[in-house]
Amino acid sequence: QIPTELVALKGRIAGQPEKVRAELEPLIDEVLEHAMFRSRVMLIARDALQRLRVDMAALRFDLEATKREHGHRAC
Repeated sequence: QIPTELVALKGRIAGQPEKVRAELEPLIDEVLEHAMFRSRVMLIARDALQRLRVDMAALRFDLEATKREHGHRAC
């Protein structure tokens, strides 16, 4: 996701005279590329964190089940 402000800025740059556009368009394109990259990285990080939470919940469940199993054997 690209911030709407950056999209608006790109639109305003497109409306500028050629000399100004030639100077600013490479810069805004780079900024947009960085914004998209950061967005992808954040999505991947969020995904990984969610998977970690699920894995941790499964491990806790397995640990508790193992503890209960070993507790029943001792009786």
